[in-house]
Order: sequence, then C-alpha cells, then structure tokens
Amino acid sequence: MSATPLTSEQISELAHALSSARKDLRILDSFPGPIPSTLEEAYVVQDGSINASDQAIVGWKVGMVPPELRQEMGAERVIGPVFKSAHIPLTDKQAAGEAFDLPVYAGGFIAIEAELVIEINQDIAPGSINTADGVEHLVKNVYAGIEIASSPVIDLNSYGPTAIIADIGNQYGVIVGTAISDWKNSIANMQTSVSIDDQLINTAPTDGILNGPMAALAFMIDCCAERGITLPAGSLCSSGAITGVHEALVGSTSTVKFGDACTMNFRLVDNKK
Repeated sequence: MSATPLTSEQISELAHALSSARKDLRILDSFPGPIPSTLEEAYVVQDGSINASDQAIVGWKVGMVPPELRQEMGAERVIGPVFKSAHIPLTDKQAAGEAFDLPVYAGGFIAIEAELVIEINQDIAPGSINTADGVEHLVKNVYAGIEIASSPVIDLNSYGPTAIIADIGNQYGVIVGTAISDWKNSIANMQTSVSIDDQLINTAPTDGILNGPMAALAFMIDCCAERGITLPAGSLCSSGAITGVHEALVGSTSTVKFGDACTMNFRLVDNKK
C-alpha cells in the first residue's frame, strides 16, 4: 500500500486505468498505480470506476478481509458493485444442472466462489436502517449462487483489500440460481460444494461464512449508508465465499452444488471470444 495519501490526480488516474482495462478487455501485468492506503481511499477509487461505467448497479458483492488485516483495516469485509452486465440469472434448466459458459479475463485473475445471493425487499435509504436490530425482515429471497472473481490485474488479490476494493471488488459475475425455499432453516442444514475439472475442491456448511450471511447483508447496508448510496428494492447481496476462493483457468469446468436445492455446471471461457 502507498505510505502517503493519494492525490486526487492519482485517484483519478487509478480509476481510469482499472476501469478502462476492464472495458477494453486488456490484461495488466501489475496493479496500475499506487495502492490505496486506506479503505476510504480505495472506495473513492471505486467510485471513479462506477462513474466511468454506463451500467446500472443491481447489487453488491461482499468479500472478506483476511483475519490478520482486519484490525489494521478497521473492517472485516469489503464491497464492490455488481453491474447489470455481470448479473446472470439462470434458467430453471441451468439451475438444475444444464451446462452454461461464464466469461472471464483470460490471463488475468480468475476464481470461483460459491455464494448465497440475497435479494432485499424494499428501498433502503442511507441511515434508514439500524442493522443492529437485525436485517432478516429485509430479505425477499435467498438464492444459490456463484461469484466469478475476475480482473485484468493478473495477481490482484496479492495486493490486499484496498486494491481489491479499487478494482470494483474483483468481481466479474454474480450468477443467480434457485431461490431456496424456507431459506433460514434450509441453509442451516445444507452443505455447499465446489468441484473444478471433476475434482472436489471443498465442501462447507452453506451458512458457514463469518457470523452468517445476514452479517454480510448488514455490512453491505452499513457500508452503502456511509457512502451515501441508496439500495433500491430488488438489490442483490452476494454474501461471501462459502467454501473459499478457488482460482481456476479458462477452459476449466466446475460444478457448484447447494445440497439438493441447486446444481450449477459451467465452463470458464475467454471474454474476448
């Protein structure tokens, strides 16, 4: 991270470099500038990338700060916008196992994350919700889902949480599968698994992320409130990697299973083809 605060010019240049690389499908061998020193600075860079996009935001991905950095960063989680172009609702057949393709930055960073995707049931204006009182009443649906983490920066995650925030949360697709019926009880008794190229990578309790998926939703609401962002009804929260962040390559096939509720089979393909 940068030892000194970034200037407004550096922030603008960094946002332009990251957003234009994504738009132009251009791979970057390294992070294209000084790494923001604070979360606040990183979110200002992210705001620049948001402003440079002509896409509507349909939700936010929530990711974890590594445990050893949480005290230094002053947060357990980070968020990044999910643009409409990266929102991929599956058909019933695809959510029941029919194979589909997912584009990624070939040669860039690529990872697969099994995640619960939460849909909110009302508009949430900044400061209108005290998340300490609970957030379950704000949930319309909870879906089996996948986040595709992919960035033009080949080793983005190695630069730490502020670099990830700056590059819109290292997110390139939120895939929405089956709505989980009786979600609260169902996910408490469900296992989620990820396989890549026919090898089981990991299995974990579906509700097993830090303090549970509602903590991720509460964080999203609070972080957006601090940034003055209104969350419209229907906004999505991709709530965090259940089994881990699993790096993969173009051409890899994967199966993500949420118990008996949803099976998603897909192949990673080059976004330039």
